[in-house]
Amino acid sequence: MLHNLTYEMSVLAKSVQHKNLSAAAAHVGLSQPQLGRVVSKIEHELQIVLLDRTARRKSGWTQIAIDLSVTFMKGMGRLEAEIGALAQEQEVSELHVGTLEGISLIACDFAKSCFERLKMKKIYLDVLDFKDLDSQFLNGGLDLIFTVRPPTKQKFAHMIEVGYQQMEKVSTNKSVLVASTHELGGLNKKFLDGIEHFMISNSLELRRHWLKDYGGTGNIPVDAKTGRGKGQYTIYMIGSDLITPKTWKKLTRLME
Repeated sequence: MLHNLTYEMSVLAKSVQHKNLSAAAAHVGLSQPQLGRVVSKIEHELQIVLLDRTARRKSGWTQIAIDLSVTFMKGMGRLEAEIGALAQEQEVSELHVGTLEGISLIACDFAKSCFERLKMKKIYLDVLDFKDLDSQFLNGGLDLIFTVRPPTKQKFAHMIEVGYQQMEKVSTNKSVLVASTHELGGLNKKFLDGIEHFMISNSLELRRHWLKDYGGTGNIPVDAKTGRGKGQYTIYMIGSDLITPKTWKKLTRLME
């Protein structure tokens, strides 16, 4: 496998000396698309990530790209053994995970499996509303999220369906609307004109308490389960592009 990457590795070793892909292309005698294909080939063959594509303006090199280049420069005779070792050592020791409150128990079970089956050392698990969950994930602040709606229309390389969620409509007082900020934005004006009072909160527990003790009209998630089913919403697990294919495969197995 590795002897087929000699040319690509030589290009990478020259490229990482420059800050990003566009700057590197100008110095290695390739167009940016050509250099991009060279990088993609190495990533595919070794199942690693060389470019941080989450950067706002221009992609930057990951630490493994720099380490890989140093290894190549040490000598062709030791190339295969050292690169293989580098690829194998890219084990994730911690994860930053975000989840919606209504599906947080699924995220908790996932975290527990990471400790027990992958021997992961540390997991940060934050419960967020749609806006903050999407924003933090797209800005690179979260490695992985559990959600019922992908953050954007773009296709994510690391995304699987892991469960479903059912909702219960409560309507004990039609004059009071109890909803999240996200739900409020999806309601039509005609419906809203008939509401006298609005109780808007991104806290699921607060909305559930209000509907139970004070009454109102709203939707509350009552069931979130793993696996495939006939739920009202599909639950997705989405991972950052910086997660290597090898690691993503291990993480998805935890949801089987």
